Amino acid sequence: MKIKATFLNIFALLICYFLIRYRNETPSIYLELIIFILSIYSLVKAADIFTELAVFVGSSFGLSKLATGTLIIAIGTSAPELFASIGAAIQHQPDMVVGNILGTVIANSLLGIGFAAMAARRSLFVHKDVVGWKMSVFLVAILLALVGLYDGALVYYEGLLMLPLFFYYLFFIYKTNNEKSNTKIGKEVISAIVLLAINLGVLFVSGDFVVSSLVESADLLDFSSAKLATSILAVGTSIPEIATAIALVRQNNADSLFGEIIGSNIFDILGILGFISLFGTLTMEVGLLLYLSISLVATFVIVSMIMHDKNINKIEGFSLVLLFSLFTIQLVNI
Repeated sequence: MKIKATFLNIFALLICYFLIRYRNETPSIYLELIIFILSIYSLVKAADIFTELAVFVGSSFGLSKLATGTLIIAIGTSAPELFASIGAAIQHQPDMVVGNILGTVIANSLLGIGFAAMAARRSLFVHKDVVGWKMSVFLVAILLALVGLYDGALVYYEGLLMLPLFFYYLFFIYKTNNEKSNTKIGKEVISAIVLLAINLGVLFVSGDFVVSSLVESADLLDFSSAKLATSILAVGTSIPEIATAIALVRQNNADSLFGEIIGSNIFDILGILGFISLFGTLTMEVGLLLYLSISLVATFVIVSMIMHDKNINKIEGFSLVLLFSLFTIQLVNI
């Protein structure tokens, strides 16, 4: 069944590919809508398959569900923003790199947890280890990024300071959540790994097509650059996290849900921002950066407060989605 669903996703992406080639001759907002819908379909289905396979493969190698959510899923679903940021850096658009990463972290936190809570049959229970030290690492990551960007530029040595914490975080997650497994690495596991890699590729391409359709739509509607990366591109690259979070809720796997969201945010800030800054100074217009910084800190505080009671209900989830809408509206007006 997963093989059939995977091929359907690939088929949908092939249609998108030919539509994208056709749009170069005949730009149309309706064509972009079709590309967007097909890409979203592939993204959501691939995220669902990817989640199941990641948990299975992770447990086969001795990882707990929480470690699987934090490592495999979080890193895998961060691939779109990683490659989008690399592309922006190659094209000498440092403000798009910063906008994409900070905007994606805000989108992950508000939309990922918000939509997951709204899709859940009952309130989401938050375990202490998730809201404890992982949120602390997330806070340190935010502070490192904001201190580095306080003057409007993140230089290589400031980014270099982020990487040791990032690698230590990954190592600590693996060591503290590693458990002995009696599962043998047979044909079933190898097949799952192959499908996992294919669906990761589908996630990346789907995310790229979603962003492409949104960017093209924005051009047709006459929009901007750094703001575009902070809003439309950020939402586009955070869709795998949002889709995976909803998939985890449907599978009654709240542990991996919060591990995926928080882990992805840490990966985005410490891993991507830190890594890309090594190849060139990352800059952004001070006014927009100030608004993003305030929004990022506010997002952390709000999510922390909601998680404090260990339960997140549908109303709180809707509130997070509404807050992101207000964030985007205000962003456009800056």
